Amino acid sequence: MDRRTAIADAALEVIARDGLRALTHRAIDSALDYPAGSTSYYFRTKSDLSAAVAARLVERSRATFADIAGTESDVATVIARYLHDVLTHRMIELRARYALMLDPAVAQDVRDMLARSFFSLERAQALFTEPERGDGLVSLCEGLVADVVFGRRSSNSVAALRLPISVYLQGAGSSLRGAQVDTDLP
Repeated sequence: MDRRTAIADAALEVIARDGLRALTHRAIDSALDYPAGSTSYYFRTKSDLSAAVAARLVERSRATFADIAGTESDVATVIARYLHDVLTHRMIELRARYALMLDPAVAQDVRDMLARSFFSLERAQALFTEPERGDGLVSLCEGLVADVVFGRRSSNSVAALRLPISVYLQGAGSSLRGAQVDTDLP
């Protein structure tokens, strides 16, 4: 792994564990056992470091989604498996994402990137002949994640996550562009 990637990954962990205020160049150097000044060599400002974290979140999310999509053809199941992965294996990324998105000191372009880091609006819109249905799908996914994180939804099983996604996709019906949706609800 190159240093830029290692720094972004360490920053994710620092933010998730200790909050955004703990994100300093010195904290990252220390976490990685790098010589003092190493992080600032690659990312001059805290804003640059935040942008690197956002870009890393996008990269990791896209890779995870591609891996899951490559093993499954049913759209609702792919999305539910992805959400389950986010909620069970990627909580560090999720906590860091929320911390960065909610902090008004983080640049708007970084917050915009973070808003698209877990769920690709463009990809969701491409599923439908009516793009606003893709907006609704992304909102549903964000809501399902928030429900689990904030304790409103007790189960984050693939089946429990798949049900509202399937209902949404079935409701979209003829607006879907040839995507396969298994109509058997769990």
